[in-house]
Amino acid sequence: MTDRRDIGWRLENWARVYRPTRTVGVSATGKFCDQLQREAEGEKSSGERRKVDEADAHAIELAMRHITRRDRLLLRYCYIDQSRPEEVCRKLSIAHRPATVFVTVFRLAQAAVEMAAANTDVFR
Repeated sequence: MTDRRDIGWRLENWARVYRPTRTVGVSATGKFCDQLQREAEGEKSSGERRKVDEADAHAIELAMRHITRRDRLLLRYCYIDQSRPEEVCRKLSIAHRPATVFVTVFRLAQAAVEMAAANTDVFR
């Protein structure tokens, strides 16, 4: 059983495992700016890529089966497809103004999958 992690990290890990291509399109400029920001904040680059936890990603994938279709699509659009909030709102008929509507729906979807994952971990 995996240790308790932040649901955001777990969903990012899930997306890296289940994304059709495991690379994210990042511009060279964006990558360089991110590196400069990490160095300015005192983080040292290890030079190695972030590792994926395939067992945890599979647990999240199983938990996805126990949440609503809308929550599942919302998380898929946000994490795997990396769609912008405006696109997600349009696809799922969510009010895009005020922005707190999307944030609330997004956090509820995260909480739903976190709870489902916790419940499925109990039965392993």
